[in-house]
Amino acid sequence: MNNRILTARNIHRRSVLAGAATATAAAMLGPLSRPVLADDKILAGKQIRVLTWADATGRAAVENIIKPFEEATGARVIADLTGTTSEMVAKIKASAARPQYDVVILSGVGAIELASAGLLARPDTAKIPNLERVLPEYRSGANGFGVGYYLWSDGLVYNTKTFASPPDSYAVLWDEKTGKIFVPPANDLGAAELIIAAARLAGGSEHNPDPGFELLRKLKDRILTFSTNAGQLAELFQSNALHAGAVYSPLQMADFIREPQYNASGTFDLKEGFFVDLQFMVLPKGAPGDIEVAHALLNQALDPVTQGKMAEAVWYGPINQDAQLSETAKQSPYIASPRLIKEKAATIDWDHLASVRADWIKRYTEILTS
Repeated sequence: MNNRILTARNIHRRSVLAGAATATAAAMLGPLSRPVLADDKILAGKQIRVLTWADATGRAAVENIIKPFEEATGARVIADLTGTTSEMVAKIKASAARPQYDVVILSGVGAIELASAGLLARPDTAKIPNLERVLPEYRSGANGFGVGYYLWSDGLVYNTKTFASPPDSYAVLWDEKTGKIFVPPANDLGAAELIIAAARLAGGSEHNPDPGFELLRKLKDRILTFSTNAGQLAELFQSNALHAGAVYSPLQMADFIREPQYNASGTFDLKEGFFVDLQFMVLPKGAPGDIEVAHALLNQALDPVTQGKMAEAVWYGPINQDAQLSETAKQSPYIASPRLIKEKAATIDWDHLASVRADWIKRYTEILTS
């Protein structure tokens, strides 16, 4: 799993669905999606090795991307599943003299770190035709070394017994009728996102956060817990001790949201927008496998059918504008549609956040706990 803790060196994101969505991933398998290739079978018998997460998102990638790709092309893809983005970065750095992997799927900060270390090869986008239908802002990153994959999304989580319909603004956190709320710990990325959301509500921005910090002062007596622990939060929702919280991802509570007795749900359709983190696919420099197979796999991951299946399996936000979602998925509040992503998704200025990280953690802590 990825970490979502703000550290001194970088800002780690997460993919923390360990154990979640496994059944859904299997249930969503249907007709095989195919990559866009001039001749699939020219890849037959060739091999690459892929490194990605060991949680439900990684397992979903194996079922919805890798296995269909192998069947369609005859190529062999060996998947190595590991825990966190930081562990993947460590593996690539440790094997730099003798690279072992051809494709790595990881969070944005990991891609940036590997690119900055000079350990990545620049992908040939001409060999990834599905990129043409990806929203421009999500096509690449890490100085051109990363190819967009899917979006991790953060929004608002709420108690279904408190709210008959999904709240449409983070402002409900300040509404006395809401009751007790939770907010993320100071060193969690969600806390930084909450600062930005509060700033927007108060007429500021991430570059002008002071109005947001002043607004946060009004939350102090409303906070029941500082937590991102899905199990703990689910129990509090179930007992009706907790009524809402942000900024947090419904993806993290997937197992509990699926069970009505926990009274938990979530939404991304918020006036102030929801926060997204683009996950990446990268090609390590000097990779031992076939580069044509590697590019074809990247293209497969961006196929509209594949994008739809992954979104349904693990509630990822698809970045292909033509992503094919089932009618059930289109109605799900936990899967950000291409339309909602285009209209309301907000990305974070990582360089700016890194520069203010220490100050924001200090101010957040002082305002809400002292």
